[in-house]
Amino acid sequence: MNAAPEARLVLLGWNFRVVGSSIRDRIAFTAEEVREGLRHLVGRGLFSEGAIISTCHRSEIYALAGEDEPEGLLARFVSEWRGLDPAELSGASFQREGADAARHLFRVAAGLDSLALGESEVLGQVREAFRIAREAGSARSVLHRLFESAVAAGKRVRAETEIGRHPLSIPAIGFELAEKVFGELPRRTVLLLGSGETGRLFAMHAAEAGVSDLRIASRTLTHAEALASRVKGRPVRWERLREELADADVVVGTTASPAPVVRRPDVEAAMRQRRSRPMFFLDLAMPPDIAPGVRDIYNVFAYGLDDLEEVARENRLRRSREVPRAEAIVDEELGRFLGWFGNLAVVPTVTDLRRKLERLRDRELDNLPAGQRENARRFADSLIGRLLHEPMRRLKGEPDPGRKLDRVEAVRHLFDLDE
Repeated sequence: MNAAPEARLVLLGWNFRVVGSSIRDRIAFTAEEVREGLRHLVGRGLFSEGAIISTCHRSEIYALAGEDEPEGLLARFVSEWRGLDPAELSGASFQREGADAARHLFRVAAGLDSLALGESEVLGQVREAFRIAREAGSARSVLHRLFESAVAAGKRVRAETEIGRHPLSIPAIGFELAEKVFGELPRRTVLLLGSGETGRLFAMHAAEAGVSDLRIASRTLTHAEALASRVKGRPVRWERLREELADADVVVGTTASPAPVVRRPDVEAAMRQRRSRPMFFLDLAMPPDIAPGVRDIYNVFAYGLDDLEEVARENRLRRSREVPRAEAIVDEELGRFLGWFGNLAVVPTVTDLRRKLERLRDRELDNLPAGQRENARRFADSLIGRLLHEPMRRLKGEPDPGRKLDRVEAVRHLFDLDE
């Protein structure tokens, strides 16, 4: 489809910055709900295109519309679709239009609008939203190009900057530190103490990184078995903890024990069996699972939450230094998209203006004697061509996409082309 000259790109969204989790959860959509929403969004004829991003941190609806106040129309649609109070919905949302809406999506894809600056998961979420919209037939020429360009911007930011190369999550930082000691961890034995939320997060991270020998010890064996089945690990009876230490290259503490569960004599015994081969302890528990004296043992590397949080602060600073470079890439890719989008409006605007002038010409020619009309028509056509040539040349050649769109809108308004 060709975008109509009056088409506007609009965005209605809710994210971690503007709403609490209670409201955000009510406007979070499953993949099937996204498909249903897109069918209604475009099927009713209110919007020509649509796409929805829905994650635990944000829900954003992008649409192409021709209404004078498309944001209000989009909010009414969501209110009716989800059965929400319009006033509550409006007060908890943010709205963008045109270049601002496009810029927001590009920054989202680049990880610049995330709770964790530079996170990589969001690019996959943007890709998934694009895929669903394509399958639903609601991402046509404009949104297809918009999302394609946003994904390209996100990929460039990750390839050309270091904004995503320094981990921020405590488990990921600990994992990276362990790799500095042992090299690649997939070939190492990892012993996880605890099967609660922190343990689950670390286990998932280890599984995704390819750790093949992950052992999980919990005071409740069934909990260890349940987590082990999810990550293809091996459950360990808590009573065998001392024996398992000797096999473990990496030990991760995540229990809720009020006192350390790994003491210095336990580790000294394990190191004797290991012939002093290195051991790495990552203590994510509070209070600590690993006794303080453990880190004093030869060839034992032990890190606690304070150590990891200091690394996290340093990594956040490193990522923040990459923001100007990332924003420059976003601006470059955004400029390309807006240039393309602006030209969509220029061509029909030139055509509409010429047709309007030709209609005026024909009305005036009808008032002339038949014998004078041909010469008058040639003169009028020449005059129309001369009058339009320079303004249209400048309009097409305007390098600034935002200014080009503003001028297109001005021409359409001044000549009442949307009549």
